[in-house]
Amino acid sequence: MNKILKKIKNFFVSVKDFLIEKKWTLAKGAAYLAVVILFYVIFLWFLFPYHDAVMRLSDELKTKTSLDVTMRKASGAFPFGLNLSDVVVTEKVGTQESPLFEARTIKIVPGILSLLRGWVTLKIYSRLYNGQAWIDFGSNKKDFSLNCVIKDIYIDRYSLIKSNYGLNMDGILDAKLTVKGTVNDISKDNGSGLIHMKNVILKPSKIFGIFTLPNTNFGDISMPVFIKGGVVSLQDASQTGSDVNSKLDGSIILLNPIQNSVLNLKLRFNPSPVLEQQIKKDIPFFNLTRDTSGYFNVPITGSLGMPGFAQ
Repeated sequence: MNKILKKIKNFFVSVKDFLIEKKWTLAKGAAYLAVVILFYVIFLWFLFPYHDAVMRLSDELKTKTSLDVTMRKASGAFPFGLNLSDVVVTEKVGTQESPLFEARTIKIVPGILSLLRGWVTLKIYSRLYNGQAWIDFGSNKKDFSLNCVIKDIYIDRYSLIKSNYGLNMDGILDAKLTVKGTVNDISKDNGSGLIHMKNVILKPSKIFGIFTLPNTNFGDISMPVFIKGGVVSLQDASQTGSDVNSKLDGSIILLNPIQNSVLNLKLRFNPSPVLEQQIKKDIPFFNLTRDTSGYFNVPITGSLGMPGFAQ
């Protein structure tokens, strides 16, 4: 035991002697390091053209895809990262442009150490639609992983719901999603998640410009999501409100682009007598009959971009 203590003592004595002997060398090294850090900060925060760099990436994206990205400002985030403000992502289909995503602020922080093992990682924090989102994304040439949490998203602020589907909705959205898969093969994606919406109210809405849905209180919606082999399974998805109760089961086959994903869903809903009469009035061809449990059954087919409702 004494020998071990003596070795430890001798080690610290040698370290002390080294520091005393090399103190000026260490001081000069520290000064050089401080100068390097100072120039690094000046370059990243004041000289680097963040906005021009991001807009060049946006132009490259626009030429290769149907997406367009605009923003008001881009700046550095210490020590490594990027701050964006007033970001809008739109998709152009033919002559029509749809806003896919809008955010007040986005902070992107790359994982520097992960680059050493060939894995690009990003931590993203965003304020959007009066709520917040946290995303951890990682990818190499073959595989990717995604963890996403969103909280307190105001549904009425998401304009795509109204512009593409004609739904005029209020409510608050929370969601969690974890996915792992391969970069170029969506059929190998696996994961799970939970979508929860509260205080959902559908205001009078004209769906696809064909028929009008009346004002409806949907209350709370809970939707567990499971992804296996590129197929999204919905199990025990339910909705409970003062005007209607409903359940949703089935699957969505994921395809690229996402709007082409194939729907194979079954909606079962039990409206209040008042809502049922209103639906029959507003939708003359509504002639479904209730099953033994008192629910109407509506198969949902088609795609995410253009769903179809069978009778």
